[in-house]
Amino acid sequence: MIRFHNHPAMSSVMENFFNTPVRQTRQSGTPANIYEHENAFVIELLAPGYTKESFSISLDQQILKITAQEQAQPVADDKFLRKEFGLHGVNRSFALPKTIDTDHISADYHQGVLSIRLPLAKDARIKKEIVIS
Repeated sequence: MIRFHNHPAMSSVMENFFNTPVRQTRQSGTPANIYEHENAFVIELLAPGYTKESFSISLDQQILKITAQEQAQPVADDKFLRKEFGLHGVNRSFALPKTIDTDHISADYHQGVLSIRLPLAKDARIKKEIVIS
């Protein structure tokens, strides 16, 4: 019988777990939910750890751009044994339909979720049933 902690394979697993160099993982984009709510679309971005002042939201030629700069996290001892998360910045863009009332776009940041409300233009709220011929 081989003791668990003396097994060569287990030794390398534990060694890799604690001694693997710090790895920064970046997703292709900040996770987002988009849904329709009361004559508006809502974009929610999951971005915990920021303040509302960290974000920049701009609109240029129907492209909504949301950014937040990467922020260093103060750590008393920089000798991480494992690092799988951090504030790597936010950089997302969304092409908006022409039916959005761009003069009344609003945003709110609460508990790590940035919510952007995109109201539909008044003339865009036409609802009609189409008959199939």
